[in-house]
Amino acid sequence: MPFDYEWDQQKARGLISCLIEETGLSATEVARRSGLSPSTLTRIYPTPSVGYSLSARSIAKLREAFPEPFAMCEARGSVASIPSHSHMVKERPLPFAMPGDRSIPVYAASLLFPDDDSISVANDLEIWEGDFTQPAAYMPAPFGRGDANRYFAIYIPSEAMEPRFRAGERVILDRIKPASIDTDVIVQLRDDDERSLWTIGKLSARDRNLIGLTQYKDRVTASIHRSKVRHIFPIIAMLDDEA
Repeated sequence: MPFDYEWDQQKARGLISCLIEETGLSATEVARRSGLSPSTLTRIYPTPSVGYSLSARSIAKLREAFPEPFAMCEARGSVASIPSHSHMVKERPLPFAMPGDRSIPVYAASLLFPDDDSISVANDLEIWEGDFTQPAAYMPAPFGRGDANRYFAIYIPSEAMEPRFRAGERVILDRIKPASIDTDVIVQLRDDDERSLWTIGKLSARDRNLIGLTQYKDRVTASIHRSKVRHIFPIIAMLDDEA
């Protein structure tokens, strides 16, 4: 059955998943080659943000950029389900839970591509935007860490830390434990426009004025002034589909 243009989020997510399987590209690469902002896809896949789907214009761009893979997905006619192909293993979500004593919140973020110089480190580091006060879901507490006031999880929305962390994997963070040098961290940034901005990296240096953050994929290190840092959360564990 051909695709129509009444796209609910599940169907849009299925299309993205199918194109990733057919092309062997990441969601970010599929978006960029289609002339779309990566966040157009990453806010839907692998973890969806409430209220987002694909517009007819975005679908047309995907079809134009990938005519043969799109046709394969169209012919398959079952894009609402997420395939279990081996290269998708680490992007399959774990079962979620209702809020409770033995669950922790899971948050979603998307890549941000600023159009101006308002974020001084945006030219060096990948920046995310996401409201970490509103959980996207809850999950069973891993590794005995059932204190939802202390521990939380997020989906990695980008490839900045490959091969250490990959897009679609979940990392567990500690709100209380101080971050040590040479550990992987997620940094909450201060923003003049009151956006909820974040970045990730290895904490390579720290003094009274600056922190150093290194992202693995491009071996980029940036210095961030303390005045721009709201909080530093250490990454204490990672989950893949076998966890």
